[in-house]
This record gives sequence, structure tokens and C-alpha cells, in this order.
Amino acid sequence: MTLAYDVLVTLPPRAVLPDGTSVRPLPAWSPISSTLIHGERDAILVDAPHTTEKAREVADWVVASGKNLVAMYATHGHGDHWFGFAEVAQCFPGVPILGTEGTVALAQYQATGRMDFWTSQFPGQIVENVIVPSVIDSHTFLLEGHEVRFVEAGDSDTQDTTFVHVPDLGLVVAGDIVYNGVHPFLAGGDAQRRRDWIAAIDKIAALDPAAVVAGHKAPGSDDDPRHLDRTRDYLRDAEEIRATARDAKEFADLMTLRHLARINPTILAQSAEHLFPGTTVT
Repeated sequence: MTLAYDVLVTLPPRAVLPDGTSVRPLPAWSPISSTLIHGERDAILVDAPHTTEKAREVADWVVASGKNLVAMYATHGHGDHWFGFAEVAQCFPGVPILGTEGTVALAQYQATGRMDFWTSQFPGQIVENVIVPSVIDSHTFLLEGHEVRFVEAGDSDTQDTTFVHVPDLGLVVAGDIVYNGVHPFLAGGDAQRRRDWIAAIDKIAALDPAAVVAGHKAPGSDDDPRHLDRTRDYLRDAEEIRATARDAKEFADLMTLRHLARINPTILAQSAEHLFPGTTVT
């Protein structure tokens, strides 16, 4: 039997106002991809979103697949890619929740020193009693006899990121190394990290994958490997424009002109203000 995969893209949540009737947008957030890699019987879940409502969507989706979940894996330590595993675990108790050593270290920080950030941005929305992943014993997992590889990729939009490679499918689940139709988050590092990010993209490209699932992707978008090039081009454009722009607003305006189709300009604004401290987009 061969493997297959499915992707669920969860949209940013909305919150109910105290009057119980109106809704307001929460702080802008990009859609999050969760990937189910499965065989005839068993499956591995890669990444799950951070809010209770969206994590339950993922849990219900996995249950509806009819597959026996045998593992959950976080591509990196940002909470919006693994907090939701605690909700899924309620439907699949005892299933191991895994990550590399670097992912687990960042996840532990997110669950302690960074949790105030998450709860302030998404009051009453964050998954309770999150379960920090355990460090993997091996970078290779056998799913119904097929190899699923957990590959260290270094820094991208945060430190110690990884991707999942399924050779028999030609599939890469790229986490936040690749953004698809969404502005990448550049506020997490410096110029060296962005160079390392390009190197991580190159590492995926060297595998010549047939499909690449981005950690953040616009709803309805495909998994074509061209998004490797498009993310790489975005990073190079950012470096070029950073060298000539006078402030955050000019940087954001020029990047928008080059990448009109990408959604979530709030992330672009955050990146611009990180690159040009003391200036604002608005």
C-alpha cells in the first residue's frame, strides 16, 4: 500500500465581544496548515493550531479520516504549530507528541516564558494544558513500512526549524520554512537568519519534491514546489529593499508592490517595523 496526505488550512479565529452578539477580529494571524500523512490504517499529524476552536477543527478532521493516529509532530517550536496537539490528544490519548531537540527547547519556552504573549493576543482562546512535545528518538519514523523523515533545517523564521520528508510521496511538509500566498514573518531574526532561511529552502529544493506544504498558506492554494522559489524570492526582495528604503512604511509599500497577491499585510507591517526600528507603517 502507498501513502497519501491531506491538508487542513484553519483560518484565524474571531472573538465574541462582551455583549455576546458582536464579533471583532483578533490580532491578524495567518492561516495555519495541518497535514495528515496516512497509509491504509495509520497516520501521522504534522502541526496543529494554537486556539481551542481551531484545534478542535483539526481533531474532528483527524477523527473523520478514520485513521489510527500513531504520532503527532511539530515542525518547530512556535506555539501556533503545536499547542493544538493537546486538543487532538483528547481524541487520541497516549499518542506520542514529538519534536526535535531544538523544537522542544523552544516549545518549553513558548509554554512558560512566552505564554503571556499568547493569552494576551488571544484572550480566552488558547488551548489549555498544552503538552510540550517529547524529543524524538530517531529522525526516521516508519509509517506502515514507509519512511517518514524529520529533517533538521536550521533557522528560518525562528531557530531550529525542521521539515518532514516522505520520499515515497515526493512530499515535504515544510513548516514555516515556506510561506504560500502569505507574507512571511521576518520579525523573528536578523540578516544572518534570513540567509540561513534561504539555505533551508535550498535544502528542501535539493530533494526535488513533487509537493511542498507550507506552514502558512492561503486557503485554496496548491502545494506546488514553486513556492520554494517564491519564498526565496521574497527573502531576497526584502534584503534588496531593506538596503534602499528609508523607513518601515516605504519598505512595506515597496514589498507590497512586488507581492500583491500575498495576504495578511499585518505581518508585513510587523516585519517592516522590525527592520526599521523607531518607524511605523501607519
